[in-house]
Amino acid sequence: MKQFLNFAAATSIALSSAIAAPAQTPVPTASDVLVKYGEVEGWTVYANQTRRDCLIVRDFGLGSVQMGVTANEEVGYLGVFTKADLGFQNATKSEVFVSIDGHLYAGIATATRGELKGGYSGGYILSDDPNFKRDLAKRYEMAVFPETKGAFVVDLKGTYKAMALGAKCLKH
Repeated sequence: MKQFLNFAAATSIALSSAIAAPAQTPVPTASDVLVKYGEVEGWTVYANQTRRDCLIVRDFGLGSVQMGVTANEEVGYLGVFTKADLGFQNATKSEVFVSIDGHLYAGIATATRGELKGGYSGGYILSDDPNFKRDLAKRYEMAVFPETKGAFVVDLKGTYKAMALGAKCLKH
């Protein structure tokens, strides 16, 4: 695989054990009521009062990363959104790769363009891969789309603590 260079924008990724998307996206919609539950190491935890679930969010540069679980709490999701041009068409599915401190995951991303609140584009993936969850929690850097126009790097500092606070939020 080529070296990871020029990480600049954002979109979403899918992992090796991606799951078919549910009828309703797990990512909050503009009409969902989000209430701040807490903050830890640059991450904000929100309780979604509309869906009765929780998510963690971290803003970076032109974008934002969201993580949470589906309603049955069996499948996690990672959403990445940006105001930058991703080079994708709406609702296209693209093969993508993500590297978390050298651990490579592959899958499919579904992109949206300019349809989200604030002019953000991006999408989400679903995964039940415990290695992916563990790497997100315990590693330090995630490179997404390492060989495309939409490549970017996310600092994973504080993810473990944010996931723990998100789990606590789910119990309330």
